[in-house]
Amino acid sequence: MIIAGIAAVLGACALYCMSLLFRRPRPSHPIALTGQLFPTGFLWGTGEDAYQHEGGNDRADWYAWERSDPRPFADGSVSGACVDFWNRYEEDFARASADGQNFHRIGIEWSRVEPAPGCYDESAFGHYRLMLESLKAKGMTVAVNLWHFTLPAWAAAMGAWENPETTVRWEAYTAECGRRFGDLVDYWSTMIDAQIYVLRGYFTGEIPPLKHDPAAGVRVLATLAEAHGKAFRILKPYGGKVGMIYFFSLCQSGGNPLDAFVTGQFDRIFNWDLPDALHTGRLRVAITGVPQLDETIPEAAGTLDWLGINYYYREIIRFNPLAQGMVDRGPAPGASLTDLGWEIYPEGLYLLCKKLQRRYPGVSLLIAENGIADRRDEKRPRFILDHLAWVHRLLSEGCPIASYSYWSCTDNLEWLDGFVPKFGLYRVDLRTMERLETASARLYRFIGTNNRLPSEPDLAGILDPPPQAG
Repeated sequence: MIIAGIAAVLGACALYCMSLLFRRPRPSHPIALTGQLFPTGFLWGTGEDAYQHEGGNDRADWYAWERSDPRPFADGSVSGACVDFWNRYEEDFARASADGQNFHRIGIEWSRVEPAPGCYDESAFGHYRLMLESLKAKGMTVAVNLWHFTLPAWAAAMGAWENPETTVRWEAYTAECGRRFGDLVDYWSTMIDAQIYVLRGYFTGEIPPLKHDPAAGVRVLATLAEAHGKAFRILKPYGGKVGMIYFFSLCQSGGNPLDAFVTGQFDRIFNWDLPDALHTGRLRVAITGVPQLDETIPEAAGTLDWLGINYYYREIIRFNPLAQGMVDRGPAPGASLTDLGWEIYPEGLYLLCKKLQRRYPGVSLLIAENGIADRRDEKRPRFILDHLAWVHRLLSEGCPIASYSYWSCTDNLEWLDGFVPKFGLYRVDLRTMERLETASARLYRFIGTNNRLPSEPDLAGILDPPPQAG
């Protein structure tokens, strides 16, 4: 047995070494800027996430955990006042409206509105309603998300999504949001990046609930599919379209059969298993070394009026017997990278949307998040232009894309990476909370105001810094 095991490892290493000869990731192809016009009524947006922007969310499970020792955030920070969106929402909405945006998304922090099971905070609900009324007064199409990673501390204490009572309380919370906000919401998102919660919360144990229990994680994935389906049916009578926002990564194989095998497994669990379940009502999870699941979830079937796409990067997936899980994930050699080391690959958005169009016919697509960590704002303008050029091509080919939202209007708390990554069109001075315009904000203003991309000659006037007074 020992000899056979050694032989298997040596064989895998030999195949790994041979695989290096086959890796030829294809570079992205740029599209020339010619002032491409977008369809009338196209939605241009930005948005905020509750925990990542609001500040003061001291009733959530993350609040206590982020203060543990050692501090889990890379920069040693805590969310604290965050970027104070809870108090400064009006100025941020006004800024977005003045920039030509006609679409905006906010999140509801479950722990803020339901601090104890069945006990609702009327002032918090009232504050969110003021936010939504402000957006409507500015002529915005409004999207609202109900859950993104954080849970009320009481829900976490009773076992989070592993406890059926959490789903019961979720249904009641969803109904409260529908009843209170249904007249103001055009797009409901039940949850954001649900598969990342499962993978990082149950497979790798990096975020609450901090478990290394893939079997439990697979069960939670099924629970989330069912919870989405129930929320879909609760919200539909209140009006608005109901869907989910989901982080998609373009996964491409390093080039050899072993790379292709691990790429297929990762691609399915990360990108497709959950959305497939919401389309067909059947959840299938098949990962080597993890208990498999093949379950019919009737509540989930056909519960996507729309699908929100969060797209940031491409990953080249490689088999590596020496790596954790025998998988390496990373950028293509020589690729342009963001401050977080993510590969800038605009064509990936095109390739993903074409696949989504084929896989989920009849489902409207919204580009819910597309952004770049770029502290110097050097790569962001071209990042936006190149991705939007591919979006324009998608539209010209009949892809049902209703909107594009840059992430984010302002800087934010970027989960485990803390406040170091700068995604915002507007920098935030965390000492004063002052919002500072970037060149990318001026570029996005031009695009939203004119409903078109600039031509190359337009760019100098847009990106040059404005003259200083005096």
